[in-house]
Amino acid sequence: MVYVLMVDGFEDTEAIAPMDMLSRAGIEFKKVGVMGRVVTSKMGFPMTADLTAEELDLSDCEMIFLPGGPGTKNYFDYTIVDTAIEYCKANNLYIAAICAAPSVLAAKNVLDGKNAVCHFSVREKMTGCTLLNQGVCVDGKVITGQGAAASIDFGLALVEQLRGPEAAAQVKHGICYVD
Repeated sequence: MVYVLMVDGFEDTEAIAPMDMLSRAGIEFKKVGVMGRVVTSKMGFPMTADLTAEELDLSDCEMIFLPGGPGTKNYFDYTIVDTAIEYCKANNLYIAAICAAPSVLAAKNVLDGKNAVCHFSVREKMTGCTLLNQGVCVDGKVITGQGAAASIDFGLALVEQLRGPEAAAQVKHGICYVD
């Protein structure tokens, strides 16, 4: 199970495009409303979460995913985010974040000694890692994406890491993706 940790102010494309890629690959995910049952996107669209933070049970977790956007600051205010990150670290599970959200991983020492990418607006917060200039970076069990423009490639990287290159190739074919 992939748990998508959603906070108010999440970047629409950075949440929806990767969830679309996961869905097309048959990978089950659940949206977790970190701040409540309904979270509101950067563009003002409400999204109903499948679970609230209190309902989250990580025992079947394969990956957590943090969409970015201006709401990234909200990740720092909720202990469920720390709990999910620590659970994944302790169990060698995937942790993914895009845009500004990799700054949360940097603050939690997830990126120490790793390569990563992020949105230019949070580069100064990206301590402990080597920043690359590319759309998506996979370093071990950590997957980071640069921003909204990389959302489909980021989603395809999630699919490839969880189900292999063949699954990602099938999704690419289905969406007419041109390399």
